Amino acid sequence: MESGEAGQHLVSPDGTQEDVTFNLVILSLTEGLSLGGLLGNGVVLWLLSCNVYGNPFAIYLLDLACADLIFLGCHMVAVVPDLLRGQLDFPGLVQTSLATLRFFCYIVGLSLLAAVSVEQCLAALFPAWYPCRRPRHLTTCVCALPWALGLLLHLLLSGACTQLFGDPSRHLCKTLWLAAAALLAVLCCALCGASLLLLLRVERGPQGPQPRGFSALVLLAVLLFLFCGLPFGIYWLSRNLHWHIPRSFYHFSFLTAALHSAAKPAVYFCLGSARGRGLREPLRLVLRRALGDEAQLGAGRETSRRGLVDITA
Repeated sequence: MESGEAGQHLVSPDGTQEDVTFNLVILSLTEGLSLGGLLGNGVVLWLLSCNVYGNPFAIYLLDLACADLIFLGCHMVAVVPDLLRGQLDFPGLVQTSLATLRFFCYIVGLSLLAAVSVEQCLAALFPAWYPCRRPRHLTTCVCALPWALGLLLHLLLSGACTQLFGDPSRHLCKTLWLAAAALLAVLCCALCGASLLLLLRVERGPQGPQPRGFSALVLLAVLLFLFCGLPFGIYWLSRNLHWHIPRSFYHFSFLTAALHSAAKPAVYFCLGSARGRGLREPLRLVLRRALGDEAQLGAGRETSRRGLVDITA
């Protein structure tokens, strides 16, 4: 799995170097975005950990922030050898651990985003039926499942594709990566399908277009993944399945992956900020407004003077 990745993408097959200055700029931007994302997701994690059970949907954001935090931490470290080309190189075991851990967090984050999209879609399509039928601890169980399955996939890939647990198996490794590709495709289809239905419900609901609230937060997070997060998954699968990809796609996917994880907290706070208040409100209040906590999940009502759609349980 991707051992020896650092540095090798800066040199083309014919031996001539790419534009090193351009690559260093891209990698520096990646490091800067990763650092900002660590701070932003850390703030979200801290704010939600104190009051997460007031809104079950907040548990999704808590787990997403945790996955993004681990991903960005590994991302920052993995880019260092490319920034210090020729001066620093990690041992193969460290590179492999960073690679598998990043892919693990990437799959967990995608699974959580797909789950919250499907659940929010059901809540919007069936506002009278879904809140009554929704199990009380559904969100906790659904959030635990991606972590468990992602960890299992992580261990299987580590065992089959590396020497962490013994001799690697090339055939089993390729089979597992094909399964990972199928999983990524299924999650993307579920994500897009649920988001499209949610968008149609929000735009054509009985009260007319209502683009604000938690539904808008989910839709923006999905768009952010499709434009910024998906290239990283495509690169990862293409590399490990030995599909042809342009050399320039490597740095591009790393930059967009950092942007994807770093921009989520900004989306949360922008949606929750009141017009004309700027930064004068407490961040906890802004985040709660983005979650639609004025209407506590439970009754399926539409409230708020700002036209928020608050799906409640």
